[in-house]
Amino acid sequence: MNYNIKKYFPFVLFVVLMVVLHLVMGLNGDDIKYAKILNNQTIIEYINFRYFNWSSRLIIDTLLAILARQNMIIWKILDIIIYTSGIYYIIKLVNKSYSKKIAFFGILLFLMYPFYEMASAGWISTTLNYSWCFALGMISFIPLIYESQGEKVNGYVYIISFLALLYATNQEQSGALIFGFNLMYLINSLINKRDINKFNVLAIAVSAAALIFIFTCPGNSIRFAHEVSYWYPEFANFTIIEKSYLGLVTTFGNLIEQKVIFPLFYIILSVCALIKSENKYLKYFCYFNIFLILFITIFNVFIDISVLETSIKSLGSVPEVIKNSQAMAVPAMFKQVVNATPYITETLKLFTYEGIPKVNINSISIVLISLYLLISSCIMLVKAFPKDLFPLFIFLGGFASRFIIGFSPTVFPSGARVTIFFFIALITLTLMLIKRLYDENALSVKWQFILEKSILIIAVLNYLIVFAITFIKYGIV
Repeated sequence: MNYNIKKYFPFVLFVVLMVVLHLVMGLNGDDIKYAKILNNQTIIEYINFRYFNWSSRLIIDTLLAILARQNMIIWKILDIIIYTSGIYYIIKLVNKSYSKKIAFFGILLFLMYPFYEMASAGWISTTLNYSWCFALGMISFIPLIYESQGEKVNGYVYIISFLALLYATNQEQSGALIFGFNLMYLINSLINKRDINKFNVLAIAVSAAALIFIFTCPGNSIRFAHEVSYWYPEFANFTIIEKSYLGLVTTFGNLIEQKVIFPLFYIILSVCALIKSENKYLKYFCYFNIFLILFITIFNVFIDISVLETSIKSLGSVPEVIKNSQAMAVPAMFKQVVNATPYITETLKLFTYEGIPKVNINSISIVLISLYLLISSCIMLVKAFPKDLFPLFIFLGGFASRFIIGFSPTVFPSGARVTIFFFIALITLTLMLIKRLYDENALSVKWQFILEKSILIIAVLNYLIVFAITFIKYGIV
């Protein structure tokens, strides 16, 4: 037991931190509504109504209605187990020959995820629709992960993976991702003339059937029409180009606004591509990318601080001595920088603008920046992982799962919770990049130390921020 605790200490630590986080979570949002769903109707009546009037997520909705009625402690236990399991299998996929250091990196990277987003529609409601779909989606890949690593798959694993598959494919984003990655695995097996994995074929059939069920569900079309009229009436007249704008810009807007996961991924990717590049122009390209993402991230911090400074000074309840104190001088300096560069400020603000802006130099620039971040990431992934397209497919799959939200009228009300699959893809790729740097001894001892301490500090600070927001905004009342 001591050996296993030491070996898998990164995961033990993660569980402890998740337990601490879950202790302060309180019932909120849609959870209160779902807790009353079965008061005056049976589960069959409820599911029948949902199918014909609202949603195809019948498996998720059934479990949601049941769990919301129970003591929240049941959901908390299940959430910690399921979420940690999903993370374990992602790290296992990357960390084939188990390295404790790489496992630690994986855990630290996952601590950077803004988990408070899983409270945006209620803790139970949001996690069952998003983080559970991610985690159970990963569990559905266990037979393929074990096969790729030459490990034996027991019979009960197939049962667990099949049940996880049924759940995860009940959600549109995870269902499409599961179908795509299983199809890619099958094609790869055919190209390399490997034996076809029967569970792989079953997963393709189940996920395809699930997608057909989603597209043909009458409740989904009714819900779509309702959400257009309620959330975004203008959406009904948008063209494909305008919806594509929403998908592209809001995707990178979510990534830039979070200020941690994507910038870290992009910098480490640029470093890896730089190391692999022998052409001096490609090296300049990588250097420019590092400068660009740092500039965008730092300038966005300036914008946020300047907005905060304006908000504080506008509050009537704040004493004038505080408003005019020396402590406010630093935010004021940031505001001066922001005001002195209107073109940059107005362009970057479009990352969080809720709507379709007028066609001008700013809106064209934000599209070009988003396209550049997308295309440059793809180019550098090809360079960092030569002869291996799997990382590129992970990136494009994650991007597509968020881009498609631009074709939904809830693109803004959904917030950042719908970006979870792209965030997970970026965390996975960052871990793959770090592992490659260590496997190839591409970093000196000095730079290894800087990388390890930097990620540790960022992860700890981010966890503390997540805990603070969870406690203050979504905690137990």
